[in-house]
Amino acid sequence: MEAIGRQVRLPIGTAMQIAMQGIKIRLGRALVTISGVVLGIAFLMNVQTGSHISTAMKKEQDVRMKVDMMVSLVKMQIENPKQQQIAVLATGAVSQYERDTLASLLKSQFKMRVYGLQMAKVQQVQLADLTTGTDAVLVIGNGANCPLSVAALTGSMQQRVILDTRDDRTFDGAAYRDASGVRRELFFGKRMQDEQNKLMERQRQAKFRNLWIVSISLLVTIIGISNAMLMSVTERFKEIGTMKCLGALSGFIRQMFLIESAVIGVVGSFVGILIGILFPLILYSFAYGAKNVFTGVDYSYLGVISLECLLAGTVLSIIAAIYPATIAARMIPAMALRTNV
Repeated sequence: MEAIGRQVRLPIGTAMQIAMQGIKIRLGRALVTISGVVLGIAFLMNVQTGSHISTAMKKEQDVRMKVDMMVSLVKMQIENPKQQQIAVLATGAVSQYERDTLASLLKSQFKMRVYGLQMAKVQQVQLADLTTGTDAVLVIGNGANCPLSVAALTGSMQQRVILDTRDDRTFDGAAYRDASGVRRELFFGKRMQDEQNKLMERQRQAKFRNLWIVSISLLVTIIGISNAMLMSVTERFKEIGTMKCLGALSGFIRQMFLIESAVIGVVGSFVGILIGILFPLILYSFAYGAKNVFTGVDYSYLGVISLECLLAGTVLSIIAAIYPATIAARMIPAMALRTNV
């Protein structure tokens, strides 16, 4: 009786060649599977990139939030900007969001007269004549004290409305109080803190929603890949049986399917990463300007999360193929050859 010789193990290169040939032959099915990986990784990368850009643009976001809030409050006080006029009193250095607020008010057709600040197309007046005939005064700048008292500011005004960009500014050394003697709530202070708290709560809720949606998306991706690989195994019953009859070991069959899935994962992840980076970059460029976005992004960080997404997509694809590959490896050659699909 002759002894059974040592089984020949085919090199991994052979398994890779057969896997690539299988992808070429079933290109349509492979593209469908790749598209599932692309969508899952693109969504994951989009969330990561968008979160990073949003953090990088936080300063710009804060400025715009303050501008929007200030403009809204001015519009609440002045209903018809074409017929009413605002007096602007700068008490010191003017911040960027204050300048942006004045520019936004000008675009909204508000009429202005200014003291203490040089602005194009805006009437410059003396301090004594600043509020004459105006409906509201907007006090801006980083000065802690306004040179005029509340009575001096509102004495020649029609509606006697004072709006301030600081809640701790004094007027000629005295705090601004209403008729009941209570410190008046101006633009900021408690109102701004409440708005910031609401914004932070919305951001926390958005992060939780994004985490949940990403998890579901990746789970669907895994199920899609697993289903596609199972269909591939079903279609290749006779091929698997023939290879086993020719001496292919179970490990080789399993290896072949895992390599095929890994290739699909790498290609799909790479395309998904490109889409996931470009889409938020373009979207935020429209919102904050291409120059601000492309100069504010940390590209080394994007490179790190790109590698993480590439690794995640490849690993998830391999994990999804373990069960189908195991089924293929355990097939009995005679049963595989008798199967009709």
